[in-house]
Amino acid sequence: QEAAGALLVELGRRFLARVMEELLRLFPPGALPQPGLVRAFGDLAAANVFGMVPFLSSILGTLLPLLPTARTDSMKCTLCY
Repeated sequence: QEAAGALLVELGRRFLARVMEELLRLFPPGALPQPGLVRAFGDLAAANVFGMVPFLSSILGTLLPLLPTARTDSMKCTLCY
């Protein structure tokens, strides 16, 4: 997952809209996402700060209601990241 996340970040530096379109498709409302997906969002945001601003409302709107459902310590750490 780390290698795939690193590849997504590198692709997102140049093709952010296309990468985010595919990542948001894997991010359904109502279910906690895979930890690697959340980490990829964080890495993309760090790599392309201004490019991620248009996607923040959809990411946070989906993720914030799910925060109380995070039970494991690893998922809590991932969400904090």
